[in-house]
Amino acid sequence: MIEKILTRFNEQVPDKRMKSFILHSLFWSVWLFRSFYDVFGPWGFQGALLYIGVVLITQMPLVYFHLYFLVPKLLNKRYFIIYLLSAATCVTLYSYTNYYLLSRLPATWIPEIMKLFIEKIKPNYDILEGVIVIILTYSLKYTLIAFITKNELLLLQKEKLQLELNALKSQVNPHFLFNTLNNLYSLTLKNSEKSSEVVLKLSDIMRYVLYQSDEFKVPLQKELEFIQNYVALQKIRYTENYIISFTVNGAVNGQTVAPLLLIDFIENAFKHGLDRRFNDGEVKIEINIFKTGFDFNVTNSKGHGEDGYINKTNGIGLNNIKRRLELMYPGNYQLDITDDNDNFEVNLKLQLQ
Repeated sequence: MIEKILTRFNEQVPDKRMKSFILHSLFWSVWLFRSFYDVFGPWGFQGALLYIGVVLITQMPLVYFHLYFLVPKLLNKRYFIIYLLSAATCVTLYSYTNYYLLSRLPATWIPEIMKLFIEKIKPNYDILEGVIVIILTYSLKYTLIAFITKNELLLLQKEKLQLELNALKSQVNPHFLFNTLNNLYSLTLKNSEKSSEVVLKLSDIMRYVLYQSDEFKVPLQKELEFIQNYVALQKIRYTENYIISFTVNGAVNGQTVAPLLLIDFIENAFKHGLDRRFNDGEVKIEINIFKTGFDFNVTNSKGHGEDGYINKTNGIGLNNIKRRLELMYPGNYQLDITDDNDNFEVNLKLQLQ
């Protein structure tokens, strides 16, 4: 709650001097209102106003001298004995000054009950109040600094993570577009009759990659349409001897997901499951959607002579996906990879927040 208020305050008041002025004014308004409220009943408006005027004149020098001289020059440098003696002297001086000013108020300005109060007090009457105010202001100042510092660190961390995500996505986009253009070239050579269909689907893919991938999250429905278009291109590219399936189970109901999160798995499945086989092979993609997430499975047959490709998908491949998952879904995903003699299988269980 406090962090949200501070974040909103920092956004609304970016200027540091204005921010400091507002915070100090707020503190003195609240603090003096407490004193005003305590004496307003017996002393009336004028008596209460005179009293908080004296308090303001004497407490402000005490507070700011303590915060901006004694603390940084003595306490923070571990001169504890000198600090305690200096603070005690300041508090005593404050109380005596407060008493002196109150005792010099014209009798015609103050009510009779306030006169009686002033006559009964001694110069050291307000020492406890002085101790309380320097402890309170010190605590407030450094608690606020701690909150602000923590908030700034969180913002910096968020910006750093966003920069890293952008870098990862910038690796994915050119890589994917380059591969897709190569696929288009291959398709148009093999089957010119379907070139128009290929160009249409490719334009949808390009539009998604160029515009939607810049978003932090995209509708899950759009990500599924993107995958469907990509799989459709692959079906045009490969002959009937290859088995390609894409199945979606469950209802999409407003879920969002990080864009281009699954395409590396799917690309690799086609690359190693079909490209490296002569005239057969299989790629099976299945997505089971539920209310708070989905299960993703892609299985492909392995290319002839391959021992697996888990170590070949570094950089723009498997490591990239793992890092994006760690950044965007920490603790909310489970990634399992199975590599046997004939097939390579990826299972991803993802909780969508």
